[in-house]
Amino acid sequence: MGMGVVDVIMVGQLKPEELPYQALGWAPTGVFLVGGIGLLTGVQVLAARAIGAEQPKNAGGAWRRGLVVAALAGAVTSAITWLLGERLFTVFGIAPELAAPATRVARVLALSIPLQLLYVTTANFLEAIQKPLASTWAMLGANAVNLAMNVALVPAYGAVGSAWSTMGARLCVAIGLMFYVWRLAEAEHYGIRQPAQGPSYRELLQVGVAAAVSQAAEAGAFSGMTMLAGRLGADAVSVYQILLNLLAVVFMLSLSLSSATAVLTSAAVGRGDLSGASRASFTGLSLNLLLMLVVGVLVTVFAGPIARTYTANLSLAGVVAGLMWLAALGMWPDGGQAVASAALRARGDNWFPTASHLFAYAAVMPGVAYWLSELQGRGVAGLMLAILIASVLSFGVLLARLWGIRGVPSPAER
Repeated sequence: MGMGVVDVIMVGQLKPEELPYQALGWAPTGVFLVGGIGLLTGVQVLAARAIGAEQPKNAGGAWRRGLVVAALAGAVTSAITWLLGERLFTVFGIAPELAAPATRVARVLALSIPLQLLYVTTANFLEAIQKPLASTWAMLGANAVNLAMNVALVPAYGAVGSAWSTMGARLCVAIGLMFYVWRLAEAEHYGIRQPAQGPSYRELLQVGVAAAVSQAAEAGAFSGMTMLAGRLGADAVSVYQILLNLLAVVFMLSLSLSSATAVLTSAAVGRGDLSGASRASFTGLSLNLLLMLVVGVLVTVFAGPIARTYTANLSLAGVVAGLMWLAALGMWPDGGQAVASAALRARGDNWFPTASHLFAYAAVMPGVAYWLSELQGRGVAGLMLAILIASVLSFGVLLARLWGIRGVPSPAER
């Protein structure tokens, strides 16, 4: 997300007229990427469960098989993006003058999806064995590469240059982190260089497919909102892109807590510790609440400077700042549903979070967004209100589910 922030800021400051192309280009590729990340959730959950059960070689097997899933999923999604081209946008009513440049951005970003999924697989494994700092340092390095390439390419090539910067950074981080794991001192302990054993592809996909459907539905709904903003005009899609990027950055904090929650809950499940699993789950939710309250206050107080950082267009910055309070309101439930979903999947409850996301984000949110933004004439404010409503609904349902099963052994625990 740090790379995403830099991309938006660099284009917003140096080529602000190309912000709509960047926003639209990210919309379909973001769905494919997030779906792929969900598909790889099984690597983290099953590797952590193997560690808890004192079967470390099974954790390495989960990583090796996860790499195969990542490569195949990335190749398929890249091919779909290239084959469909402008139809990814024009089918939603996006004007051809916006669709053509957005397609060029999307095709470059699609090339980097397999690389990002290889990185995610490896980072999931490292988090499962409680070595997360390696992926942190790798991603900090990728951010430096991305920034340098943006400085070199955006002034001449605009949004497409920024997409190539993302490609370069993802190439570096994927190769670097996989090499680090291959050279781990504990490689033999985890079975990293041996034929894969432990979780089968079927077991990985039993966890991953549910998460992929869930996350792709949510990402697809948000991307659909970008298309709705595109129907409102170039300025609307620029404002929405900035607000959505801010929400996504803050969401990464919740996603980090959801990863920690999943790892510790899964490890407790592997030990057969039911109370420990529940304690890890609700500790993660409590920490997320505290963190989102602090961030929400800061975002509201510094709305003006944040908006002006994103774009040199002062009229756009004013609109963004005026809607920042709505984004702040949505941070807690949006992040909370991610932590609750991770806790449920760590206990083997894979499909309930998927059903919840499909209902809240795929069924409810788009209709509410269309009604508020177009029929009621609220524009981008209507889109942000729809996000808030859907997030509250999803989080409420998931929290009730997690509370209801807190003392009941899950399928994984049984």
